[in-house]
Amino acid sequence: MGVILPALSLAIVHIAGDNVAVVPAMASLIGNGIYATVFFAYMILGSLLAGVSAWIGAKSGRELTAVVKRLFGQRGKVVLALSVLAVSLPASALTGGYFAGQLLHQLTGIPYAYAVPLCIMACSCLVAGYGRELLHLSNYLGLLFIPATGIMLAAVLNTGASISLAHVVSFDYISWPLVLALVGYNAGGMRAVLVVEAGSYLPAKNHTGVFVAILAKFIEGFFTLLFAHLALQSGNTGLLPLPAAADKVFGLWFATVFKGILFCILINTMVPAMLVNTKQLSIITGFGFKTALAAAGLFVWCGSLIPIEIILLFMSVTGLVMTGFIVYIAYSLHKQHANKSQ
Repeated sequence: MGVILPALSLAIVHIAGDNVAVVPAMASLIGNGIYATVFFAYMILGSLLAGVSAWIGAKSGRELTAVVKRLFGQRGKVVLALSVLAVSLPASALTGGYFAGQLLHQLTGIPYAYAVPLCIMACSCLVAGYGRELLHLSNYLGLLFIPATGIMLAAVLNTGASISLAHVVSFDYISWPLVLALVGYNAGGMRAVLVVEAGSYLPAKNHTGVFVAILAKFIEGFFTLLFAHLALQSGNTGLLPLPAAADKVFGLWFATVFKGILFCILINTMVPAMLVNTKQLSIITGFGFKTALAAAGLFVWCGSLIPIEIILLFMSVTGLVMTGFIVYIAYSLHKQHANKSQ
């Protein structure tokens, strides 16, 4: 229980825009290939990266920024900031732009072109410290997503639909560009920072933090597989298949509540992501907090104007870069400790 509960908590914290929005949307496009794609992105490559990130935290006892500065100086800190932004900004454009904007449009009728900047402005205000009570309420409402999704899954499973093991592990069905984009979600942005920090707090003895991080990624991957299965079996297409599935299962009124809960999940994801974007821009440019926050919001809004396929392709490349950087940090840290022990 000392490993399972922290792992479950870390997995739930990681439930974000890629799990509840990007993967279900892609499920409606690539069909059965989504199973193998999620399996390799989260349970294989994602768990390896999570283990490496947690090892960095456990070995150093510091957060990622402090580790990089200690190893490579101020220049390394800037490189890390650029690497994080290369993943976090496009991910924020998807979460706070495409999907949050679409949901706000469906909930309120506000035209999509106006809904996107409104979502970004709202998240920026929350990052700046305004409306903390709303953020707390949003966090509590977001917890309802798991039971609500569980009810929909039960309804789908009652139809006899099941996941084929051959589809989960077969290379024939996998979408490698999407795998790399999802690895970018896992390797970059705030997630690597969070996992390293979690590893620094958990006991270093017996590599407990590493095991917790790997198990958490498996649990997250399992949840994501279920979300993908729900989106695929519901037969809905488009950017938001889960709300469409809620329309079928719950009816209009409860489906509206589900959309509100999903919107809360996206906002809960977007606020810390905007904080990460702001801090990294401040490191690179030297801007004050509010100026960097405004610049981050502008970058995210501009990113939301780019087609989703191009954003995912871009994240495939930047995800590989961030992955390589994390592995290099781990190698440098190991080498430093090996030299000290000699």
